[in-house]
Amino acid sequence: MKRVLGPADLLMLAFALNACGDGSVDEKIVAEEVAAKTITPEDSVKPGAASATTAKLSGPVTISYRIIGQPVIGQPLAIELQIASALGPAPISVSYRINDATAMRFPESQPASVLMALSVGDASRSQQVTVIPLREGRLYLNVSAQIETDNGSVTSVTAIPIQVGNAPRELQPNGERVTDADGETVIALPAKED
Repeated sequence: MKRVLGPADLLMLAFALNACGDGSVDEKIVAEEVAAKTITPEDSVKPGAASATTAKLSGPVTISYRIIGQPVIGQPLAIELQIASALGPAPISVSYRINDATAMRFPESQPASVLMALSVGDASRSQQVTVIPLREGRLYLNVSAQIETDNGSVTSVTAIPIQVGNAPRELQPNGERVTDADGETVIALPAKED
């Protein structure tokens, strides 16, 4: 069972990281993000729900999303993104990617990436992306948000799960179960040669 970190746990982690680093973490920003983005178990949604909203605590750029409507094979599905930056009104490059072209596709009118800028005083900005599911099961849309800073670029990435229909998730095995010399069951992964 996974343990959900509470705001106090995340705040202590931020302070510990700040103590180990160069002091560049702003405790006020971290505390505000922890308070705004902490997810509790009752916030989770059931697969196939008509609408789902979620966010996760991340770096200075956060991506939260809401699936609008019920995913149906062959029908456009809108996903509302909320992009927030703790770094101010710098331009943010948002990119969308589908790993499995047999599972989902973008409509022709959907760009693969957009450049957005937050206005001074804006905490976040909304962006909508549309996908078309091509089969049942658990499908994923990958979203990345990149922002340039004085120290280089910062990227946040999230995979948005989309449950289409009632088909169960198909787990792909990684390797083969074998017994080692000590009688322990292990998973053997094939080696790749370049």
